[in-house]
Amino acid sequence: MMNPHRVIVSAIVIAAIVAVLLSMFRVAMVKGESMMPTMHDGQFVLATRRLSRLHRGDVVLVRRRPGTLIKRVAYLPGDRVSALDRELFAGVEDYFDHMQGCLVVPRGRVVVLGDNRPNSEDSRHFGPVAMRDIIGKVIGSPSAP
Repeated sequence: MMNPHRVIVSAIVIAAIVAVLLSMFRVAMVKGESMMPTMHDGQFVLATRRLSRLHRGDVVLVRRRPGTLIKRVAYLPGDRVSALDRELFAGVEDYFDHMQGCLVVPRGRVVVLGDNRPNSEDSRHFGPVAMRDIIGKVIGSPSAP
């Protein structure tokens, strides 16, 4: 027969471990084809909620109504958008700072793009994303289906 006190303590320990893991990590599912060929529709990813410094090329979870997007960081705060990419942001130019004829990513914001550019809703459509809307950095995923 199991000791009721031991069951309660075990349940509390398990609940505490789960709470810590949920506060540190998030699991998200890729929806659509915007990150192909890197990630596929229906694939799960693991992201850390503790954001260290972001780097160009990091894959992040972005809070965007009505859900969460998975995108790659293309430009960081203060980066000048390359002349080759400037045309991509013509429709959202007002969201950028302007400096000597260049578009500059504003402080506290990043530009995110999908890996599958023709099939991705990203900063080309809604401008740079506020850092507060980056809710995780993808740190792993199982192999694609």
